[in-house]
Amino acid sequence: MRQVLSLLYIGYLLFVMLLIFLSNKKPSQRFNWLLVLTFVPVVGLVIYLLLGSESYWAYKRRKIRQRHKGLFLELDDIIRKSNNPSNRELSPNQRFHAQWCGSMFTDDNAVEIFTSGAPKFARLFEDLRGAKDHIHVQYFTIHNDPVGQELISILKERAEQGVEVKLLYDSFGCFMTFVRPLFWELKKAGGQVRGIRPYARALNYRNHRKLVIVDGEIGYLGGMNMGERYALGVGGKIWRDTHIRVTGGGVHDLQQIFMSDWIASTRKERIGFRNRLRHYFPTPVKCGELQTQTVASGLYNKFIHQDVINLSYFNLITGAKQRLWIQTPYFSPSEPVLQSLKTLALRGVDVRIMTSSYYTFGGLFHHNIKNYYFRQLIDSGVRVFKYKGIMHAKTMLIDEDLLCIGTVNLNVRSLERDDELFVYFESRELNESYAEILRDDTAHSVELDYAKFKKQTLGSRALEAVVSLFSPLS
Repeated sequence: MRQVLSLLYIGYLLFVMLLIFLSNKKPSQRFNWLLVLTFVPVVGLVIYLLLGSESYWAYKRRKIRQRHKGLFLELDDIIRKSNNPSNRELSPNQRFHAQWCGSMFTDDNAVEIFTSGAPKFARLFEDLRGAKDHIHVQYFTIHNDPVGQELISILKERAEQGVEVKLLYDSFGCFMTFVRPLFWELKKAGGQVRGIRPYARALNYRNHRKLVIVDGEIGYLGGMNMGERYALGVGGKIWRDTHIRVTGGGVHDLQQIFMSDWIASTRKERIGFRNRLRHYFPTPVKCGELQTQTVASGLYNKFIHQDVINLSYFNLITGAKQRLWIQTPYFSPSEPVLQSLKTLALRGVDVRIMTSSYYTFGGLFHHNIKNYYFRQLIDSGVRVFKYKGIMHAKTMLIDEDLLCIGTVNLNVRSLERDDELFVYFESRELNESYAEILRDDTAHSVELDYAKFKKQTLGSRALEAVVSLFSPLS
């Protein structure tokens, strides 16, 4: 019996070695997974197949691209023809985004910035009630609370009035929000609802986007999901977030992203658009002079690189000359980004990271992961601020004229795995306007005291070291 078990274990080891070595993972990741699969057989393999294996997801993506290739190509063609910016020469960063991930440049945009939920929801619901042709809604999480209920109520009303309503939600993000009865009501009213990746083997590959497009003319994106907590806070703690309302040619990029995700979420049923795809991209109306580009990962047409967000952020971070101010609730950056932050600070760049003091879930887990990475920044000159509340904004301000606002956290999940997006602005006026917001946030934050932070107990060091192994899941 022992001989049979030994042979089975040897066969198992050969199988997992082949499985790991044929993956596209980094050498350190391969080594870690080999240790897990070797010392935790069977259970480790199940965990790997659910959370670590990229082969299955790569296979699914190829099948989706093959199934809907014509539609994805049509979307690309529409975007190229509908964007008609001035003939000005692109900046190095704009050129990088265009070449790396096909991001279109537009220079006719206007933007409104929201830093709390109440004004954002009021403005959004007003726009939804005024929709005439179609509404496209996509959120990672929608809660069955007064805010989520009002959203569905408005969508039901517009659907009953003949407006084409489509709602996408992340199946994992909405797993425990008890919102599905609301979705059933919307479907009865004529709206269309689809969950993104409901199958278990895609558990570790989520769609983290928050998008709304109204009539192809108004777009919303940012850090806020759909729920009461984004307006009222949680447990007496203020919820600080950033969301934007975009009008102008940049809305077409947001429309393409939503439609690509919608098409990809279609399995055997019909795609469900009432009109030809071109109908959803009306001729842009000049609303301002803001220069924008939208950068998104996880799409099935022009954004096909796995490292779209990671390399885009790395490019922007390493180009900072005077200041680099980042807001992120989670902090577990990729190694190149981490080393870049240290290098910039040592070179004299004003590098600041603002993060959250509180979490609604997994606080001990997230705090220990952050502390592990903050210790890598000791003596580098990077300043860390902890907002006295829940900091959920995902922004990056660079020098005097660059700004990024979107759904990207500075952690491994956002940079390398989840489907994310951000809008990149080149505007001195908008940059300074958001810098004022950041200064106000700093006044409501506590700066990390590195002298005290260095006084680490053996127990806390061990806990941070162990928890850091799970940083890709944070």
